[in-house]
Formats: sequence, structure tokens, C-alpha cells
Amino acid sequence: MSVKATSATTYIDERRSFFTDLSDEIWRYAEVGLHEDRSAKALVRALLSHNFAVEEGVAGMPTAFVGSWGSGAPVIGFLGEYDALPGVSQAAKPIKEEFEPGGAGHGCGHNLLGVGSLAGAIGLAKELEVRGLPGTVKYFGCPAEENFSGKAFMARDGIFDGMDI
Repeated sequence: MSVKATSATTYIDERRSFFTDLSDEIWRYAEVGLHEDRSAKALVRALLSHNFAVEEGVAGMPTAFVGSWGSGAPVIGFLGEYDALPGVSQAAKPIKEEFEPGGAGHGCGHNLLGVGSLAGAIGLAKELEVRGLPGTVKYFGCPAEENFSGKAFMARDGIFDGMDI
């Protein structure tokens, strides 16, 4: 019995509600930089449910993590951000209306960016698996993009070393 090959985009599309729900969950959390506890846990949970190994608390930041799937080359990385901005809380409506008065919000759409990158990483891992191709897929959970340059600390500690793409 042969296994039907699937593309990354097909795999992602078939799980559209999973990714949409996750993005909405992170939207509701709207956690500012270095305090993205629930957002990071939600993304880690998603990676674990798709057979990624996860290392949490990298680069000295509790909400930074790396998810890895597969082995060998090429090593392909995806960067996900999930922090919110203080004072820009917004309901999911096309008019100005705070979700949480005075609260943080995703004014730059990091709930979408983080989950979109996650979907790409998971989709690619599935395609490599189904096609029997070598490679390592990494998802870099990057906190504090807006206010504390989480990527700089991750780069300083060599978190991105060894990437091919």
C-alpha cells in the first residue's frame, strides 16, 4: 500500500481551523514582550502535537524556544513572533473598540506572524516526512520583538547557527 504524497500547502489548508484558532487564542492573550507565557506555551503545545522536539527558555529568556523536527541537511528555519504592544488592545472588529480597556494588543499582527510561520514549519515537516526526504525543520519562538530585541539575544547565544535556509 503506497502513501499518498501531500504538499505542505495542502496539509496546512486541511488544518486551517487549527491554525486560525491558535492565532485567535494568541490574539486574546495579547502578552507584552518577555511576558508571553501563555502565547509561548500555546505555540509549544502545537509543535509537540506535530512531533517536534522543543527546547524552552533558550537565550536566557523564559518565553523563547526552539522546536526541531527531522534530521540532517538542509536545516530550514522559521521565525515566529508572538508579543503584543502595550495600550493597543482591539476587539476583532473593523472599528476602534478595545478588547481589554487599556490592555495590550496585536497592533503588528504577531499573533498572525507567529502562527503563519508555525504553519509553514509544520507543513514542511509533514511534506518531508511523506516524501521521505531528508532535512531538519526548526521553528524559532522569538519573544520581545517589539521592545527588547529578543532576536539579538538569540543570535548572541548562537541559537540560529547551523541554518541552511
